[in-house]
Amino acid sequence: MGDQSNTAVHQSYRLAQQTASQVMKKNQNKFIYREPHASRAARKVLTRSTASLRGLMVAMLPAYEWPREIHYESALEYRFLCLMLIRPDVFDLREQAPGIRYRGQDNAPKTHFFDFLVTFTNGERVAFAIKPLDRVIKLGFVAELEIIRNATPKHFADKVVLVTEQQLDRKAATAAARQLMRNRPSLTEAAA
Repeated sequence: MGDQSNTAVHQSYRLAQQTASQVMKKNQNKFIYREPHASRAARKVLTRSTASLRGLMVAMLPAYEWPREIHYESALEYRFLCLMLIRPDVFDLREQAPGIRYRGQDNAPKTHFFDFLVTFTNGERVAFAIKPLDRVIKLGFVAELEIIRNATPKHFADKVVLVTEQQLDRKAATAAARQLMRNRPSLTEAAA
């Protein structure tokens, strides 16, 4: 009987050690700084410009195993990004998604990189082109985007959407940016 109780004690001791080890490993990861994962942009994101706002945000979405860098190349893209990151139905977001090859209005081969490819929790994938309205008009971008949409494979995106400043409410985007900062206390603590 003594051997059985010794065996039971040893088993419970080993179990306690394993549990303590797992808890330590789990907690250790909370306190050790790790760099965010790099951007998944398919083309080099331009980081310097005297004419527009460029930058990156670190975000955590359900599709990510660890926080990831997401770059933006304009104030409109920044507004769009803030508004998307606070939505509970956004599962994944990729900036500068892989290029879509197509023949332009002049029949020359071209490649278009959508500004954002968003996957929603219902599985829908939407490719977004973000452009100022004056450039859309000046470049005849609506006609070009129609050609790009027709060349976009169904497995890439379920639909293509053009977004201008008319769809991006400045006050709502500012509120979204504030909400993102409030919900990310770990960044504030790390900077302190």
